[in-house]
Amino acid sequence: MRATGITKDFPGTRALEDVDFDLLEGEVHALVGENGAGKSTLMNILMGIYQANKGQISIQGKIVQVKNPGDALRCGVGLVPQELNLIPELSVAENIFMGNEIKNGAGAIDWKRMNTEADKLLKKLHIRDIQPENMTKGLSAAFQQLISIARILASGSQIIILDEPTASLTNRETDNLFSIMKELKKEGCSFIFITHHLDEVIHISDRVTILRDGRRVHECATKDITIEKMIYYMANQKVAMMEHMKRDIPDEIMLRVNGYTRGNEFRDISFSVRKREIFGIAGLVGAGRTELINAIYGLTKKDSGTLELNGKPVEIRVPTDAMKLGIGYVTEERRKLGIFAELPVDINMMMPSLKKFYKHRMIHYGQLDKSAENYVKKLSIKTTSLDTLIKYLSGGNQQKVIIARWLEKQSNLLILDEPTRGIDVRSKGEIYQLIRGMADEGKTIIIISSETDELLAVCDRIMVMHEGNCKGFIEDPEGYDREEVLKMALR
Repeated sequence: MRATGITKDFPGTRALEDVDFDLLEGEVHALVGENGAGKSTLMNILMGIYQANKGQISIQGKIVQVKNPGDALRCGVGLVPQELNLIPELSVAENIFMGNEIKNGAGAIDWKRMNTEADKLLKKLHIRDIQPENMTKGLSAAFQQLISIARILASGSQIIILDEPTASLTNRETDNLFSIMKELKKEGCSFIFITHHLDEVIHISDRVTILRDGRRVHECATKDITIEKMIYYMANQKVAMMEHMKRDIPDEIMLRVNGYTRGNEFRDISFSVRKREIFGIAGLVGAGRTELINAIYGLTKKDSGTLELNGKPVEIRVPTDAMKLGIGYVTEERRKLGIFAELPVDINMMMPSLKKFYKHRMIHYGQLDKSAENYVKKLSIKTTSLDTLIKYLSGGNQQKVIIARWLEKQSNLLILDEPTRGIDVRSKGEIYQLIRGMADEGKTIIIISSETDELLAVCDRIMVMHEGNCKGFIEDPEGYDREEVLKMALR
């Protein structure tokens, strides 16, 4: 595949300018860059989701017109998106062969043959515990991702685009995915690998292309570049890595959780968080961290347990109870649950506080935008205007808008679930600084993260969970590394 001179304009902004990109047979070509660099736009053009204003795409030396994802698939190009799009009510085989069903001579679906072919694909992708007849609903992200790859292979496509494929995977699942990619490479499959995890670029890719501000700024063999050099090309400057800093925290307890239990998700969890503290919750995927926070915030019901806030017993049955108590929650599912994609930045930012801007049954946009502009400046949110739809902002800037939402609501306790997932290196640093700044100004922060190094760098204390149990606390993260945290989780 070769894309030449790709240019794409959106209202008020040029997303890509004269970008060249090519992919060789049996190659993993990594595509990296900061949020907003143009990676997703280029991917969407290759898949026919967007149409380029200028440029052309050729496959096997022939110029092709890719006007929709169906065209892309017919040209041999398939996408495994970050937000997986399988239909849970259908079987594994039905998802694999959707739109490409195997039929008998009478034109009816040949279920036996289709299940047999699906089973061959599953085994090829190291899946032996799942039958083609099984429903897709309830399968882990790792299994759903592999089923998405099987769907692409079933169509006969040899070019697979992977968008942030390891974001929701454990280390073991990531290793399995990389092993499968290496096997498929030997059979002639090629991969476009989009990721923010630069160590994975070094580990799995053959070449790397770096985008910055919609332009290709560097392309080379992966063996000829370091992580530090990639960061330099991405940011056009050196980016300081976060280091742990000791902070003076008062002894006053803000939140006390006693004996929280919910089915098999988590059992007898107790901890306390002090005022102005940055408190981390670590653990492998499936440890029960998000499930615990959902119960504390009133998104799900606990079986047992009590809460105290500022020394007083409280009962949180629904999220509005938590909001009234001054607790804000930034969910890990930013795109699905955090933003209103088709609404502008200002409305997204002020959504929980809209009532205060109502006058005579109308929103007073002058006051609303004045407040929103204040947070744009304070949090260094990059947007062309307050009227820009939030879906056009980078992941890091979307996250800042959501944090501003709870600052405007005057939340004193902020819960951040995977606050830097899918965010580039420089934006991560900005989020870390923002978290520390909020804590220094008097906010109490709880962070859930799968990135252990992130917690060790930014948190004052860390609780480690595994399989629904509290395995211990790290009272002073300085000097700890991820291996020691993993040992605590598994002991």
